[in-house]
Amino acid sequence: MYPKDDRSPLILLFFSLFIFWGFGYHTAWQFLKIDLDGVVISSKDIPSTAAPRHSTKYGIRASDGLVHDYVSGPNDGSLPTDMPVGTRIKKRRWSLYYERDEKSYSFPYGFYSFILTGAFCGIVYALVRVPNFLHPTRG
Repeated sequence: MYPKDDRSPLILLFFSLFIFWGFGYHTAWQFLKIDLDGVVISSKDIPSTAAPRHSTKYGIRASDGLVHDYVSGPNDGSLPTDMPVGTRIKKRRWSLYYERDEKSYSFPYGFYSFILTGAFCGIVYALVRVPNFLHPTRG
């Protein structure tokens, strides 16, 4: 017979969902959605009021001549905040790689894969345990 476990699987579920939201949606998903191809023609730092980090607003001229604004944040979910004017940037939607002046860079997918796998396992484990926690068998 196994000892009774009084810990709520709901705590694990909420924690795992929070990790999945923070590392999955707000980081990996945001990086995957970026679609840029052009040259940086302007760069302006945007200071943060609450943290010692900053964002950068870029003006990027595409090959068709149109100028697009892109705001790069201080996390892995965006492109670097230190690109000087004249930098050639190419990032395709749904790709984990981007090119900066013909040099390839990668999203840190190994770390995020590890974290998101742990969060997913926590969600599955908690969902399996929730029915037994909410409706324990008597005996």
